Amino acid sequence: MGMAGLIVAGIVGYLFGRNAAVSPPTFHQLTFDRGLIYSARFAVDGPSIYYSAAWGGQPVQLYSTNPNSPESRALNFPHSALFDVSSAEMAISIGCKDLFIGDCEGALARVPISGGAPRQIAENVVSADWTADGSEMAAIREVEGKFRVEFPLGNLIYESPAWLNFLRISPDGKLAAFAEFKNVDGDAGQVVIVDRTGKQIARSATFTSVEGVAWPPSGKEVWFASTSGNDAWANSIQALSLTGKDRILLRLPGIVRLHDVSRDGRLLVSSEIWATGLQFRGPGDEKERELSWLDGAVGTDISSDGANLAFEEAGESVGANEFEVDMRGTDGSLPVKLGTGNNPAFSPDGKWMLAGSVPFSKFLIFSTGSGPTKQLDAPGIQQISSLGWMPDGNQIYFVGNDGEQWRVYIQELSGGGPRAVTPAVLPRVGAIESDLVSPDGKFVFARDLIGKGLLYELGGGPSAVPGMMPEDIWANWASDGKSAFVYQNMKVYDLVFRLDVATGERQQIMRVAPQDTAGVNALVPLRITPDGKAYAYTYNRALSTLFIADGVK
Repeated sequence: MGMAGLIVAGIVGYLFGRNAAVSPPTFHQLTFDRGLIYSARFAVDGPSIYYSAAWGGQPVQLYSTNPNSPESRALNFPHSALFDVSSAEMAISIGCKDLFIGDCEGALARVPISGGAPRQIAENVVSADWTADGSEMAAIREVEGKFRVEFPLGNLIYESPAWLNFLRISPDGKLAAFAEFKNVDGDAGQVVIVDRTGKQIARSATFTSVEGVAWPPSGKEVWFASTSGNDAWANSIQALSLTGKDRILLRLPGIVRLHDVSRDGRLLVSSEIWATGLQFRGPGDEKERELSWLDGAVGTDISSDGANLAFEEAGESVGANEFEVDMRGTDGSLPVKLGTGNNPAFSPDGKWMLAGSVPFSKFLIFSTGSGPTKQLDAPGIQQISSLGWMPDGNQIYFVGNDGEQWRVYIQELSGGGPRAVTPAVLPRVGAIESDLVSPDGKFVFARDLIGKGLLYELGGGPSAVPGMMPEDIWANWASDGKSAFVYQNMKVYDLVFRLDVATGERQQIMRVAPQDTAGVNALVPLRITPDGKAYAYTYNRALSTLFIADGVK
């Protein structure tokens, strides 16, 4: 036996030879299509497994399968995602507004497993779960910019300005566990256990990635998928006890999501391949060109002349707690790394790049040439969403959260703290909107607490944006200052419009999509030069395979 074989044999012997009763987990593959799985559950009675997925570039819908068959059966509920399954019903999402990869918000509905029409019971639901006996349901809902745990449905027990997800009720019905995330556009966060009054029982450490929560049969701890070590995405199954102790149950070499644990202790997990791509088209291009870099590039800005892209690199290639700020010429030249941060935006003259620190504590201003990096503190601000420059280049603006609410702020580069210029607003989850301030510096676009897009006059009040539709995402102002570019993310393609913000007249100017749409679940963000002659967008591709894991303890 060679040296490599001896090492492997030694590891296996160490892991499994110390106790003859211990054997490695086994995995049984359930799905074989190409696309993204949103959620999955074991049937309460019988061998069936229910899941929601977007296969082959098609809209997300519900499926059922059986471990003894490689085929899945569509349940004819398109544009719906699965929340949970009881002995007689499924809890589903009608409509699916994507929040993050494989996570969506919609109207909660109940539908009989035996067939029938869904009955809607609540709006703006992110996650829902039944008690083990099916007598009560709990849910996470988004209400006026905050996420709230209701247990039972309608009874508020926990509320947070942070995004909450993956709600699961303990086997005895006395506790609720869920993930509380640190940002509106990522999966870094903690696992929290509370009782029926909302009292905190336990809280985990902060992980770079949390991807699913479930209770094992004992109910003495909660299991979840998260990062272990210096990794960017969840790659392990871990446990948090009711006393706050944690342990690792299983490590895997790639991304993993935990969907469910059966009553006999089997796990329903999905193996994931997640990556992004960057597409660009300029005035002289016959078709789009790929400008992707590594595995997690997200285009956040395009220079006014279309010559350069700003992007953040946030994938496995840069590891945990790292977001690279990069600039790349649209001629295809190699990227230039400017530093560490996220959501970079070019200054009006293109000489500087504004970004936020990760985790947020200050702003970073990088030179796109050879100048030094500058820092700007933002006292009292805990999170940021959109950011950018005022037209004079001497001030910045950003959408920030002070721990209570989100508002738009302006801050001088020369000193002084942030100054709020709007009442409470709501950042759009799942698609960071940019270039919010008009070219003349008099208006800022933001959303009110029900998500309606408004123009706030700096020093005045808000006004509606005529012609703007609920599904529109703000891309940026046009150079004339009278119109803006908005787009609708249809998951595998974007519809792009030019909107006159005074008259409401709108014109579709293009439809954009990558050639291969399998596994593509979002085309965001999209950025257009002010003259409308060049554009760039990021597409997210996620490919999932569902497994049953047995023997994890």
